[in-house]
Amino acid sequence: MFIYIGNDDVVESKKIIIILDYQLTYSSPKLRQLINKHKEEDSIHGSEEDAKSVIITEDCIYYSPFSTSTLKKRDELYMQG
Repeated sequence: MFIYIGNDDVVESKKIIIILDYQLTYSSPKLRQLINKHKEEDSIHGSEEDAKSVIITEDCIYYSPFSTSTLKKRDELYMQG
């Protein structure tokens, strides 16, 4: 299954490791470190300005303008179909 996460990005749900609230980037040094590593590798997609959530996959990080609860509902919707 694929999930539309905003910013014209679609992600295969089985590749998603975790979906986190964007606010955690301010309080988690390890998450900030991971994001900085992916910035160096140019493997971050989406706008950090509009981000409400961070989606970490096997090979990159996505910023999504959708909240974590909205993304969870989308995943559940696709799982039922």
